[in-house]
Amino acid sequence: MTCKKRRTNVCSQLPSRAALVLWPCSFWACQELKEQLREPLGLTAETPLALSYQNGSRNSVKKVLEEKQGLAEQGVEDGACVTVKVDAMEVRPENSFLRESIRNNGGNSYYYAHANEKELPPELRYVYGGDPIKLESNTEGDALKAEKAAKALTHYSWADEGDFVCIYVSAEGEPEAIEAAKDGDVKVQFEARSAELRISKDSKEYALSLRQLEGEIVPDESKHRVSAGKRVTLKMKKKRTVTWTRLQQSK
Repeated sequence: MTCKKRRTNVCSQLPSRAALVLWPCSFWACQELKEQLREPLGLTAETPLALSYQNGSRNSVKKVLEEKQGLAEQGVEDGACVTVKVDAMEVRPENSFLRESIRNNGGNSYYYAHANEKELPPELRYVYGGDPIKLESNTEGDALKAEKAAKALTHYSWADEGDFVCIYVSAEGEPEAIEAAKDGDVKVQFEARSAELRISKDSKEYALSLRQLEGEIVPDESKHRVSAGKRVTLKMKKKRTVTWTRLQQSK
């Protein structure tokens, strides 16, 4: 490992706490690093300093630097973030307020989620990706989807008929859809609180989608009927026999 002092940025405006990005020398000990920091921080030899480091992101576990051990020996990696505390007593992770709270309060501690916190290995701290890949455009497919986009059926009526609620789409309101329903494909899907009608023929499609129905229906007992050239009727079986005063709930 090499040390490049020109890349060491020190926040000298922070008298009680400073941060730097470190490119460590394998032969440096914590004490030598402290001496290197005193001049740019404007500190005397008597000023106590406490150093700790984090490898990778600032969310990784912070570790206290031992006074006489080398940086590499303590696991400091290139790009590590070293925190410098000035005029502060050294507090080790095991003696921090967070760990003290967990020891004293156990599962009732505000910080209990950190009880078994472990440092992530390097392979989980970084994610590497390749060059961006341009998605292929599918002009023909997009055009086909646009052509097949369903036309909403907006002219319909409904009625509460006791055990059932009926929806009527008639030739007077939707002539094209009713004409397509003669020999086209008619699909209806019922769910507990919704019903959907889709009529398709050739490249044209028509749809009626009803969400948030006023009450629940029984899908298996609901059905539809096509009266050729006249109307399409959806007959929805109520789950509870109560009068519906509206077809759908207010949004």
